[in-house]
Amino acid sequence: MTLRYKLGLGALALAGLIVGGCSSRAGGGSNPMIPSAPMAGHAATYRQIELLSRPAVKEVFEAFSSHDKTNRSEPYDDKTIKSQILSFSKNFRSNATAKVLQAVLYPNVMKADLSQKVTTASYLGYESGGATGSKFGGRGLDDNIVDISLGALFGNTISALGLAPDDHKEVPCLTTDNVPYDKSNTDKFPYVQSPV
Repeated sequence: MTLRYKLGLGALALAGLIVGGCSSRAGGGSNPMIPSAPMAGHAATYRQIELLSRPAVKEVFEAFSSHDKTNRSEPYDDKTIKSQILSFSKNFRSNATAKVLQAVLYPNVMKADLSQKVTTASYLGYESGGATGSKFGGRGLDDNIVDISLGALFGNTISALGLAPDDHKEVPCLTTDNVPYDKSNTDKFPYVQSPV
């Protein structure tokens, strides 16, 4: 596979991410769970139709044709996204870096260690053993999730954190979505400024 072909694949994945990712939902609604009609005297039950804990994971690593199946999958038993993280990464990165990406990004759930005595979240902190800031994990309002994810795939994030040797296969032009965030959060819900 030539570098031009690899860069083209990466650009296509990034373009899909920038345009808005994807949604397998009919009508494009924003509610990831659809309540089923409850029986009299019983609580509503829910049917999962979307699974998107970490922005950029499905959009970058997974074939679009797999999205509906994995959206309805149990996150800890989703062999499709697990294998596609590894196979897609190996097109660009060393086997060691690809395996770290798979280990950190699967399962596609947001993890947080509530026993940690910290005041801020640290995206992928739990999964990386604190390499991204703290062992708490979660996601802070100021975390640029897409750039962090793209930096891990196309940049030197994995080797800089000491999680795998540097494979010298970085593609710096693909490490950001170039969408700035001025971090002018407020103290009232929804805590972030209106989109520009």
